[in-house]
Amino acid sequence: SLIWHGLSVASLVILVALESGCNDTFVDPYQNEDGFFTVFGYLDPLKDEQSVRIIPITRFREDILGPAEPQANIDARVYTRDLTDSSSVLWRHYLERIEDGRYIHVFKARFLVKTGRTYRLEVIRSDGIITSAETRVPGVTSDKLVLKSGPVLFTDSTVVQEISIPDVPALWDLNAIYLVEGPNYRDRVFVPYERVEAPGNDGVWRYRLGITADQDSIIARARRFMELDGTETLPVTLTSMGIQFRIIDGAWFPLFSEEDIARLAQPGTLSNVVNGYGLFGSMGLYREEWEVGPLLANSLGYPI
Repeated sequence: SLIWHGLSVASLVILVALESGCNDTFVDPYQNEDGFFTVFGYLDPLKDEQSVRIIPITRFREDILGPAEPQANIDARVYTRDLTDSSSVLWRHYLERIEDGRYIHVFKARFLVKTGRTYRLEVIRSDGIITSAETRVPGVTSDKLVLKSGPVLFTDSTVVQEISIPDVPALWDLNAIYLVEGPNYRDRVFVPYERVEAPGNDGVWRYRLGITADQDSIIARARRFMELDGTETLPVTLTSMGIQFRIIDGAWFPLFSEEDIARLAQPGTLSNVVNGYGLFGSMGLYREEWEVGPLLANSLGYPI
């Protein structure tokens, strides 16, 4: 992925900086012991398996061309510790191949990420040296966060609905949700909504859901099912809709460019990693659904 590839570039940036200063002992990390691992990853409540990239900071570049390379071995054990109940999880090491054919060190673990919990990631070397980072999984205190106006029917029969989301500092990956139900049929469909603008001056995120446009693929899915089932009509209707999005914690934000990732992995830049570089964060998850009445469903093409 771009993130993993970007971190390879980032580690090279670090090593070039370190090697260029080896004649000056005060900037040699192997004497100062400023950092031991570069860490990048985040906890995602939508994923069953979590993953994090770990790069050992050594005098050698992380150009792992195959499993037989010396750099294919890593002196590290990785744990997450839930600081609420003191439970811990040991992560498994994988040598993962990326697009350019090289390999990277990835650690993975399966556990339930809980909103409001603080997790500490620990990367432990065999000599007892620890690189660590903490993240608190963000969430909201209300189960009715979304403010919505009534659906609006335009003269061309299209239906839209305005929604606004206050009190969320950083929002990502918003999807509209549509629940279609009928005899022997139930389908919850997620329609992604991309947005790159920041919220307004009042801190409120605003979206316009194109409800009519979203139905084309949903109805087509239902019709394909009915055809396979031998049903001639479409005895299904839209019963509810809603939205789902992820909330980003204060220490982490989505990285989409190689330059962003390389910047975070350089000494002296934004990082929550102790005895290392990079960034470890988390996302919270919010979902809210509401009932759709028969009149709205009918205007969207569903039979009464």
